[in-house]
Amino acid sequence: MTFARLLALILLLVIVAIAAGLTHYAILGHPVADISRQTADALERGRAFIEKQIKAERTPTAPADDSKAQGRHASSQADASGSIQVYFAPCQSYNPFGIDRALVRLIGSAKRSVIAAFYDLQLQSVADALIAKHREGIEVRLVSDSDYMKRDAVQSCIQVGIPVVFDNREPFMHNKFCVVDGRAVWTGSTNATENCMYRNDNNSVLIESDRLAEDYTTEFEEMFTDHRFGKGKRTPYPEVQVDGTRIECYFSPDDGVQAAIVRDIDNAKTDVDMLAFSFTSQPIAKALAGRIRNGVRVRAVFDKTQAGNAHAQDDFLKKNGADIRTDANQYAMHDKVIIIDTEAVITGSYNFSKAAETKNDENVLIIHSHPIALQYQTEFERIYAASTP
Repeated sequence: MTFARLLALILLLVIVAIAAGLTHYAILGHPVADISRQTADALERGRAFIEKQIKAERTPTAPADDSKAQGRHASSQADASGSIQVYFAPCQSYNPFGIDRALVRLIGSAKRSVIAAFYDLQLQSVADALIAKHREGIEVRLVSDSDYMKRDAVQSCIQVGIPVVFDNREPFMHNKFCVVDGRAVWTGSTNATENCMYRNDNNSVLIESDRLAEDYTTEFEEMFTDHRFGKGKRTPYPEVQVDGTRIECYFSPDDGVQAAIVRDIDNAKTDVDMLAFSFTSQPIAKALAGRIRNGVRVRAVFDKTQAGNAHAQDDFLKKNGADIRTDANQYAMHDKVIIIDTEAVITGSYNFSKAAETKNDENVLIIHSHPIALQYQTEFERIYAASTP
């Protein structure tokens, strides 16, 4: 990338960031303090984009990897190249680097296929992106929870001929993932809804990895093709390496997600921070209490509508020395995140509950990366600082 081209990108980024912040204040009437967050968010997304462009131009094309055909079910596999991008909600709909635009751009980039398991598809911009790819002749297929089959966005997809499969059962098809061209995976806590994108606290990750994409495609085919929800096939790649980062991939109720979370908590050395919409899991709560007794600091922010419920574990953790708070978002703190020693992040659709472990269709990633964990740590500190003790 030439210096002039890089400078032009940076200048454009600064202009967009400042315009976004001023529009936020002047037109929408939001607090002045929000300008800094929107500007910082835009700058961060642009910085990540520029770094990716520079890296792409400096990195030679990797040779073909014949080991793919020989080791499809190895426990840990490395992609020749890849990237991990993190997005947080809520965002403003005019922000070109927002989480909503990122999902729409991902769908719009499809050349061969888009498969998506969306618990609730209500955001029309996402439905329109899927419809546009379908009309281009790209294969588009959806799975959704039957509780939301009458959504206008879902029905608009059905009306143009996009095949949609519903779970038709009481437990939730609670995933929020999308796979594009068998190479890029989008997942996290963010439903494709106005609430989750523009009001609730949420997170999603976009990961380029053909092996991780195969994991999610296998899970999708169980639901879409086999009409099998709940327990299913073995995950092809329980661990993958993406750009030097080790990622563990789990699906519930197949893969023992709770045991994996407890194991990583048991290995915590200094800090465990948690953002939990719903937290009723006694095994995870007991693991956290055990680390507190060993000198590990535990902090958690619970969604205010869920904390204090009959099976919620916030009181138990507080009695055992955890720093417990409730969120200040007037809507919902919908994240399901655990950060361990700012070195690993547990994230996905999985609420820390018995239903998520034994009944619902869920997915979880454990990302072992200090830079990724640091992004989540920054988001945790933002939510924690505004929360109520």
